[in-house]
Amino acid sequence: MKKLFKLCSLVVLASIGAVAIILAGLQIPYFKNKQENLIRKSIEQYIVHHSQDISDILAQNENFAAMVQKAAHIDETALQATAENMLHSSSDDVSASLTDENQIYKDHWQEITNNPISPSVGPQEAKVTVVEFFDFACGHCKGLAPIMSQIIKDNPDVRFIFEPLYFISEHSPYAAKVALAAHKKGKFSAVYHGIMTLPTLNEETINQILQDENLNVDEIKKMIEEKDIRRGLQDIDALSQVLGINGVPMLLINGEPFYGRSVAEIQNKINHYK
Repeated sequence: MKKLFKLCSLVVLASIGAVAIILAGLQIPYFKNKQENLIRKSIEQYIVHHSQDISDILAQNENFAAMVQKAAHIDETALQATAENMLHSSSDDVSASLTDENQIYKDHWQEITNNPISPSVGPQEAKVTVVEFFDFACGHCKGLAPIMSQIIKDNPDVRFIFEPLYFISEHSPYAAKVALAAHKKGKFSAVYHGIMTLPTLNEETINQILQDENLNVDEIKKMIEEKDIRRGLQDIDALSQVLGINGVPMLLINGEPFYGRSVAEIQNKINHYK
């Protein structure tokens, strides 16, 4: 019975994901595909890592199947077929599938961690390396920023690498290039956290952050047109596409994707590798 509850929970999460996919479809097909893959992977990861918690919660609801059918508008035949299909797949099968998909991160780990343009904090030869792909216009990335700040403060022996992407807002490219230029001036962390706190992201507000950090705006604007920054940012974007990164923030810890978003969760994963 518990196994059935675990599997039925996937139906609920998939239904939620379906709503998000429909909303994404109202925008641009490119983002629909990225969101579709992200939602699928997130659902799989969540089920694998929280199956017991989900089972315990669902076990308290005797009318769970009816609730799913009503809330998600899934007809009885479809619900039964989905449940039967999932019953033939064990959690080991799901884990094996995820392991295969995640191999690409390990295959490209050297490339991910050795881009000279990517801002980094911590020792080069650290035993543990945390990589974050992010977009300055991403609300979830903004929410993660203070958490990452705390994690960095608590782990001076860990290397942190930041890979800026620029697909969410028209102002994302400028923010990303400015961050790379600030890194060359030794001011990445301050500029990164400053931009992440902006209620409105545009060139004017970003320039104000530069001024607050005593950086010359005209000099930064010249730097972001230099080949190493323009090419470096393109390389980061190309790498994210090779890796199939379909949404941000995306954390990788020693080559393994990680979906925890709290200080405790990230710290526990880092401790696992120490």
